[in-house]
This record gives sequence, C-alpha cells and structure tokens, in this order.
Amino acid sequence: MNETGNADRADPTLADWIRHDAARLSAESLEPQSPTDAARIGRLLDQASAARVVVLGELNHWIAEKTLFRLWWLERLARRRPLVLAEELGHSDGWRVSRYLATGATAWLDRVPTFGWHGDDRADRDDRPTGVLRASFDRYPVARFKSAQAAFYRQVRALAPRAFHGIDINGSAGAGYADIAGRLDHRAADQSRIATLLARRPGESVLEEADRLANARGAIDQLLVDDPGLAEAVTADLIAMEQTLRYQALAHPAPDYESLRPAMAWREDLMKRAVDRILDRMQPDEQLVLMAHALHLVKHDDGVTSSAGAGPGGSLVHSLGHHIAEVRGERVFSSWFVYGAGEDCQPFPDLPNTCAYPAQSLNAALATAATPLLIGTTDGTPSALGDPVGIGHLYNLVARVDLARQVDAVFFLPTVTPLPDV
Repeated sequence: MNETGNADRADPTLADWIRHDAARLSAESLEPQSPTDAARIGRLLDQASAARVVVLGELNHWIAEKTLFRLWWLERLARRRPLVLAEELGHSDGWRVSRYLATGATAWLDRVPTFGWHGDDRADRDDRPTGVLRASFDRYPVARFKSAQAAFYRQVRALAPRAFHGIDINGSAGAGYADIAGRLDHRAADQSRIATLLARRPGESVLEEADRLANARGAIDQLLVDDPGLAEAVTADLIAMEQTLRYQALAHPAPDYESLRPAMAWREDLMKRAVDRILDRMQPDEQLVLMAHALHLVKHDDGVTSSAGAGPGGSLVHSLGHHIAEVRGERVFSSWFVYGAGEDCQPFPDLPNTCAYPAQSLNAALATAATPLLIGTTDGTPSALGDPVGIGHLYNLVARVDLARQVDAVFFLPTVTPLPDV
C-alpha cells in the first residue's frame, strides 16, 4: 500500500481510509500534525485553488465551530486568490455586512435585520409568521447568532475580500428602503423622487406591496440611467424586497412543514438568481466562496436523498449547488463540515438539540479517529460506509450522499457546541 493510499486498494477499510487519506489536525490549532498531513492538505488546497467556486457546506447553523470551519478555509484560500464571499444571509444583511467590512464601523452590524434590527419593519402590519414557522421565529437565538457572526466578520475583515454578498431573502422585508436611500445620499434630488415612488401605502397587504415595488422599477431605472452601476444595485435591492414579500406570502401562513415546499422552492430559485448575478460580474482572477447549509450546495441533486420534509428547494426545484455545477457548468470545489457529537441551539421547539447519529453514518465512522480530520473523498472511499453514505445534520436528520460525486473534502470535528451564550 502506498502513502497516498489509492493505487493498490480498490476497496479500503474504514481504518485504511482514515490512515492513508486523512490529514490529522491539532485539536487546539487545527494545523497539520505532521509533514505528511501538511502534504495532504496542500494537495486539497491546490484542487480548491483551481476552482472558480468553492462551497463551504455546514450541516448546522447553530454551532460555534461553524466559524472555525469557515475561517480554516478562508484564511488559506485568501493567500492564493482574491476572494468574493457570499453567505446564506439576507440580501440587505449582506449589504450592511459589506459596509462593515469596508469601513470597520460596527454600527453597520447593529443594523442587520437577521441580527435583531427592527428599524426597517412596518408599523402598520405584522409580518411575523403565523403558521409552523412562528415557534422558531419567537425562539430564534438572535443575540447568540449576532455575537458569533460579528466575531467571524472581524476576522474576515483582516482577509480583505474583494466583495461580500448576502444571497437569501431579507431578514426584514422592507430593509431595502433604507439601503436604497443610503445609496442615493450623493444624489439628493433622485433620492427624493425615488422615495416618493417607493412610499408605503397604509394598510397595503404583503402582495400589494410586492406588486408596487415591481411596478416602480422601470421609473427608477430611468432616473438612474446615467449611472448603470448604481441602477443595478438599486434594482437588486428592489428585487430582494419584492421577492422576500412573495416568499412571506407563501411561507408565513404555512400550517406544516409539507406546506412549506412551495416557499422553499421560491427561496432556492431566488438564491440561484443572486449567485448568477455575482458570478456574471466577477473578475477572471477572483474566486467565489459560498457559505451555506450543505444541502443547498450539493453538486448533483440525483446523488442525494434526505429525510427532510421541506429542505432546500422543497424537493420541487434543483438546489443552488446543482444549478452552479450542472446548469452553469462552473468548476466547483466542495468541502462539508461533518461532526460526530455535541449540541446546538436550533430554535424549533419540537426538534432535538442533542446530536445522535446512527452507527453506520459518516459522522460515527470518522469519530473513531477521535481527532479533527481533513479527508479527500474523490478516491478510495470505503464501501463499508454504505453507498450512498449516511451523513447526519440538523435535527438528527440523515442525508444519503454519493460522497465522491458531491464532496471533495470532508472537514471533521469529533464534537461541537452551541453558539456561545451572551
């Protein structure tokens, strides 16, 4: 058997796979434990650097170690290519985070709707969910999430990414009104005219507001025709608001998870269009790093099955990752963050917070190493793990994944903890 572990073992055992393919990382620093481990990491970084898109798939939004995983990759990728970052975060959230990254002014993070900012909410209409999403909305760990994300962005700022984007629905449907006004600070006359065009109508419904925003786009484009970049940014703000409102009309009254499928499909398509805009405007030397739940980021939808009732795309449309890799044909390097045990602080009261994954899952298999690992998956994955491989994620759900087709490298930690309390 050779050192790289692939040439003379058509079907390695689990122990072979870990011993000959995995880079072992220090539990304290997450640096390689040996020169051999460093060489294995170097080969994976070479693969990642050659891709136009790197996707960092997390299996749980509500664990502290998500930040370690992201920064581990970002710090290394940033040494090799200029980075454009995109996150499963609202469009307006992303704009405000980008202003923080550009200026260092923490007041921008205080105005992020997903972090608890309500200054852009309507006073004449309650836009909170009324159906199955209401319980999680009321229990969302906002302070914990904001604290963890702010700490992450402080470290990201040191990496000087060229751009940062949120690709999801807005955390507050109306956040774009303030974003547009801010973009027009240097054009007072246009700011006033556009404010008139966008004036909220008392008592209008969610869908009436969405229609009003859609109808205003043409006139606003004409006002900004002399500045295509500004017009494009304002149009993106308007589209994000409109599509968030239409998502709310589908999702917020849904009485159960099954009924959420159309809303999840709407949201997935919205994220595809957002990423299309980013990719179509990137410079040739730039690399997009996309951070989201791993099931949004699968390369080939036919290689994954999940027990989730209304997961990415609601099983009605292709995932974002499939769109990038299959429809657009982009060269994608994918790393998923898998963990063996621990707890999270997810907000759904009827779903578990303690991880409990089956003995035959990838989670349990890698836990036998009892150390952090980075392991390539393109060759030599043991059939003993099952085909496809079971990977445990949020709420103790298990996705069956054709591992070598979907994931280029698994980043593994033996245990995880909830987002820190604040």
